[in-house]
Amino acid sequence: MDILVLLIIEAIAVGFALFLAGKLTTTEIGFKEAVICVAVSGVVGLIPVIGWLLSIVVYFYLLKQFTAADIWPDLILLVVVSKLIGIMIVAAFVSISV
Repeated sequence: MDILVLLIIEAIAVGFALFLAGKLTTTEIGFKEAVICVAVSGVVGLIPVIGWLLSIVVYFYLLKQFTAADIWPDLILLVVVSKLIGIMIVAAFVSISV
């Protein structure tokens, strides 16, 4: 049950970060599509041993399907910016909870 709650929180928080990164990089992605990308990628990431690699492949595949953007530089930049925003969101949550 805890894993399900954490996946939902991750999907919403990182999905929002992906949505913001899309606005910053001018790659159009809706909030719903961003949350779907993150949620499916997170579920696939739970597969033992190869989950992390499959998670990355699924993440890029879904982003490619939802945005129709080029892999380089659009999607690579989108992922990097979204991860940076996600790190800032996590840092903010940690500093609030301390």
